[in-house]
Amino acid sequence: MNQKEQTVIIARFQLKPNSDRQAFFDNLKPLFDTMSKEPTFVNGIVHENVDNPDEIVFYEIWNCSKEQWLAEEETKAYRQGPYAKAAEFLLGRELSFYAPTGEWGTKITAAEHFS
Repeated sequence: MNQKEQTVIIARFQLKPNSDRQAFFDNLKPLFDTMSKEPTFVNGIVHENVDNPDEIVFYEIWNCSKEQWLAEEETKAYRQGPYAKAAEFLLGRELSFYAPTGEWGTKITAAEHFS
């Protein structure tokens, strides 16, 4: 179905109540700046839950398989310091992996495009 292999990662973060949200983002910004220069990186979007400000979701698209991302991207040294510091702000972190299969409005995935 896909012309090239892509992985969509949805990373859900639950912040501790009354966490310094700006400090959480300030800690991760250098990671995202570096990550966005990776050759397999396509796109990343940060979402804040409008009903629960302590829930943050990152949506990322990568031109690689889940297995390749876990082996090559998740283990990069530049991630380790920000990951360790982010843990101070978090109750939990959950990663989910998806394969794009359909898309409307843009053409940033390898999925089938619909009008």
